[in-house]
Amino acid sequence: MSFNSLGLTALDETVYRDLLRGCETTAGDPDRLRAAMERLAALDLVQLDPDGRPVAVEPEIGISRLIRRRLLETCAEQRRISAAWETLHLLSTQHCEPDHTVTIERIDGSDRISERIWSLTLDAREVLAVQSERPRPRPNPERLSAYLQRLSEGVRWRTIISRKSVLDPVHMEFCLTLHRAGDLHRLVDDPPRQMVIVDRSVAFIRSTSEEGDQSALMICQVGVVATMVDLFERVWAQAADLEPRPTPGLTPRERQVLHLLSSSDKDEIAAREMGVSLRTYRRHVAELLDRLGAANRFQGALLAKRQGWL
Repeated sequence: MSFNSLGLTALDETVYRDLLRGCETTAGDPDRLRAAMERLAALDLVQLDPDGRPVAVEPEIGISRLIRRRLLETCAEQRRISAAWETLHLLSTQHCEPDHTVTIERIDGSDRISERIWSLTLDAREVLAVQSERPRPRPNPERLSAYLQRLSEGVRWRTIISRKSVLDPVHMEFCLTLHRAGDLHRLVDDPPRQMVIVDRSVAFIRSTSEEGDQSALMICQVGVVATMVDLFERVWAQAADLEPRPTPGLTPRERQVLHLLSSSDKDEIAAREMGVSLRTYRRHVAELLDRLGAANRFQGALLAKRQGWL
């Protein structure tokens, strides 16, 4: 039986089966083998033993987890396909009235705004949010439970909040709960306007009138949403972690190399981004791996993640 329906390539499966048998795998060239190891680690099918060697997670645990995840993704995909009827209606409208396509919609009322955002995040793969200075209201228990379930399924959720909002100890504890569940929070002194961006394709910008009335603009225009995503990423890069982890002894250069190792597919691209020659970049990588006590890049990534450096 092949596990390609679970997201494993033929090489991934070969490496995993070799590790299950306790064999040292030699399948593929070193770069492809390293990539396969990294994919298996990301899928929680490979872990490090006390000696720092990669070992396979038992199939009853690892493969069962993958099957459950795949079933959940399939259900979500079915919901997205069903939602295509709405897209069909929009396309029909655009075809008949090409000059009157609506890419911005105003939504009035806090409840209507929350309901519209929630309906989209139910099937989202990524959500980016910026909250105001005031502590946000907690969702009802049923919605909070569904939200935490989505986080456990692997939805990438990031939230920027104001430092002032967590001066309240109760709200700070609530944010920590969400942060530890997978909705990563970062702090800024002066957050930009409240917004929620769903799958980098739909954005909501909230506003409050002088009378206290809530409204939001739902924006689907590609260029505008891309600009908002860029704004979010810039603020996120400068923000502080809600629960920072120490990185003892890491120099700025080592942190940059570690980041490039985890984000760049090719050494040539990483070296260019770092502004050094390929040979110099690889020397920095070797020094960092030596610092970590890692025999290879795959082991180095796992050790860095274990220490909270990634």
